[in-house]
Amino acid sequence: MSWAMRQCIWGKKLFNNNIFSMMVKDLKIGDIKKIYPRRAADSHKGMNGRVMVVGGSVDYYGAPILSGLGALYGGADLVHLFVPECNFDVSRSMYPDFIVHSFPGDFLDMKAITPIVDFAKKCDVVLIGPGLGEREETRTALATIIKSISIPTVLDSNAIQVLKKIKEVPRQQIVITPHHNEFETLTGKDIKISGSLSNKVVLLRTLATDLKINIILKGPEDLIASDEGEILKNTTGNPGMTVGGSGDVLSGFVAGLIAQGAMPFAACKIAAHLFGKVGDDLAKVKGYNFSATDLAMEIPYVTRDMI
Repeated sequence: MSWAMRQCIWGKKLFNNNIFSMMVKDLKIGDIKKIYPRRAADSHKGMNGRVMVVGGSVDYYGAPILSGLGALYGGADLVHLFVPECNFDVSRSMYPDFIVHSFPGDFLDMKAITPIVDFAKKCDVVLIGPGLGEREETRTALATIIKSISIPTVLDSNAIQVLKKIKEVPRQQIVITPHHNEFETLTGKDIKISGSLSNKVVLLRTLATDLKINIILKGPEDLIASDEGEILKNTTGNPGMTVGGSGDVLSGFVAGLIAQGAMPFAACKIAAHLFGKVGDDLAKVKGYNFSATDLAMEIPYVTRDMI
């Protein structure tokens, strides 16, 4: 189905599906405990998740590192960072916990496709997008990569817009984690942060079901959509979480949970709710003066209550 046809269908559905805005439930901690992934007592290295993060560029080296921290402190066993050559040394020196690989050049383009697609076969989930930038060459390469892999895929930041280049519904399970501006760019629809909940819910549900993807629409209150049309609202979190890099950590957290065995929609619910609680716990100690790294490193102190 073409992008223009999808836009036309969405416009029609906005008038017919307002009933679904009345079906939005709040996420509760009890819901999260029921679906949080458990690990076997006799498990060994790698059994609890191999995460691949594809990101970085000459302009942004920190984003894939923050996503890696979200996956690592979210419980994944192994985190592989795939970054451009210009980011390789800084990525490798930041944390010995990461396994760092490089692709040629200062940003992702068609030369990176083969090594990324080949290595994805060894992982449980791939997160694509943090720090990749907005170059057209990058988006073209991303479209090819997404169509060439079959493992669950999390798209964040500028990689979200690559869905415009893919005419078919992707064959793998996909999660996107847009903030409001990214969501408006993707859909071509104007949704204000303080705007109508019903319009947001209808548009979110339509996008999720048409493309068969799971979505975390980040905001003061997160909206989470499943590929089957279920919509939930998350109310944890606070204004301190507007700090740069927090979205990178969240997407890494989602990927890490999927790698540990959580279904994509379950991972979205768990990550959104617990990540907001992470921010709330930090606010009690630091006010709103905390960093994205602080958020990543606080994740284990919240997730331990799930065990």
